[in-house]
Amino acid sequence: MTTPAPSAESSPCQLDAPDRAWLDRSMSAWNYAANHISGIGHVKKIQAVIFDKDCVVTSSTAMNGGPNRWESNRHQGKVKLPDGTEIPSQVISFSGSVGDHSFFVMSTPSVWRAAGKTGKGTTLENLMTAVMLHEGTHVAQMPTYGEKIGEISERNKLPQDFNDDSIQKQFEKDKGFASSVEREAKLLFMASRAKTHGAAVRLVRSARAMMKARYARWFVGKDAYLAEAEPIWLTLEGSGQWLAYRWETDARGGRVASSAVMPGFEHDKWWSQREGLAAFLALERLTGATWKRQAFDTGRKDILQMLDEATATDRLK
Repeated sequence: MTTPAPSAESSPCQLDAPDRAWLDRSMSAWNYAANHISGIGHVKKIQAVIFDKDCVVTSSTAMNGGPNRWESNRHQGKVKLPDGTEIPSQVISFSGSVGDHSFFVMSTPSVWRAAGKTGKGTTLENLMTAVMLHEGTHVAQMPTYGEKIGEISERNKLPQDFNDDSIQKQFEKDKGFASSVEREAKLLFMASRAKTHGAAVRLVRSARAMMKARYARWFVGKDAYLAEAEPIWLTLEGSGQWLAYRWETDARGGRVASSAVMPGFEHDKWWSQREGLAAFLALERLTGATWKRQAFDTGRKDILQMLDEATATDRLK
């Protein structure tokens, strides 16, 4: 009896050598950053799904401290995810979950390069590894901040596409709202670079006063829930950006000068990523590394609560 030949969709395949080299390096970077920069450690039950224009490779061990071992199959322009959905084989990077299993999905540098993406102050491969670290971080935060966002969405009957950019999409054409966000982020970045602790405290307090005024003016009525949602989005996106930035500039990470990559982070077009990073850098300036367990593990406080605590009774030294 003749065994049928495997279909094109199920036949084994390989990523091109440059893409595979990037993937291997990124897995090493994830494990290094999780253990030595963020302190996340090993994330249980996480499946990695990586694809180029023809091939998808998956691993249930590479991102949780296990072997860097992959299974492969060809796809026909549609990549099937662990939750059963399908996505087109295009530039993408995100994390998700199904039951108690999490997954991370990303296309390879060859796909990004073909779409005209660049490294923004570093190589495209470095940038993409940093993006992987950002998104992978959210996997560890799903039981904490992710669950809180889910509760807000369910309580307010929000659409499934409610995400970290929803507030920006709703308010970006409002000049008053947009200018406040811009100024808040600038003040927080200034705080992160302040020469004295007291100066950093004053700048953070100024930024927080502007944020509170913005919330009081715009997050009212049917939009009142956004005052609860924005701090969580800032926490998720800001901590992810912080890890990406710290890995990029780490001597055992991307080994890129801060001056080369910070402009890309500081002028990110997405509000939650830009202001979130500024908030965490300001918090780091005020408290050192004491906040990391809160942001990457316990998740009981959001970034704004942590900033307020760090500046509440300070004597402006």
